Amino acid sequence: MNILRADRDQLFEYGPFTIRRQRPGAAFGPLAIIDQMTLQLGAKIPLQAHQDDEIFSYVWRGSLLHRTENGATVSLNAKRALMVSAGSGARVEQSAPFIETEMLQASIRPARSGGEARINSFTREGGAAVNAWTLLAGPHGSEAPLTLGQAVYIYDVKLERGERVQLPQRAGYSSWITVLDGIVKIDAERLHKGDSVSAATALPVLTGERDATLVAFMVQDDAPAVLSGTVSGA
Repeated sequence: MNILRADRDQLFEYGPFTIRRQRPGAAFGPLAIIDQMTLQLGAKIPLQAHQDDEIFSYVWRGSLLHRTENGATVSLNAKRALMVSAGSGARVEQSAPFIETEMLQASIRPARSGGEARINSFTREGGAAVNAWTLLAGPHGSEAPLTLGQAVYIYDVKLERGERVQLPQRAGYSSWITVLDGIVKIDAERLHKGDSVSAATALPVLTGERDATLVAFMVQDDAPAVLSGTVSGA
């Protein structure tokens, strides 16, 4: 089990954006970048071209407006997550026109280059389930509501104080869990906002010390991945 603590080296500010960037490294191959971002009211990422990126966007506080180059818009919030599979090319814009927003955005390397661009969202009336992991995204052919071109599964949970959960296990997959807010305990370690824990084997049970929101990634060991992505290939 490895713990990555939030620190100043991960944090940078750019105008109305504050970004905490994590790079899981070679052990998590396709999982290139995990950004925890705060967008001030009025923040905007202009229309930007992507290729061969699988981009997962998850808002846990506030709202984000996602717009494609043809003008189609999706409003993201704690009840709706988004997956962009850029394929051979997609141009997207994101902004926070209504309220300051906190979100996670993960850039994942696909198993192969090219293909038609796809943008899909998943909405839940009550948002993240309480004290139970929910599967949000997974590879094509899986049971996940959002699909991507890589052997990666993504889950979330709202863990209440005093409650316990254990991440579902998948043979041949390594796990990475990020704390978006709150405090949890794993073995003798306390994890705070911005901390992450990972392992190539089953992770211990997590206990809520303060109501927390968590997102987990499960990545197939030695999954093939291309390095041609606009962001994920970096």
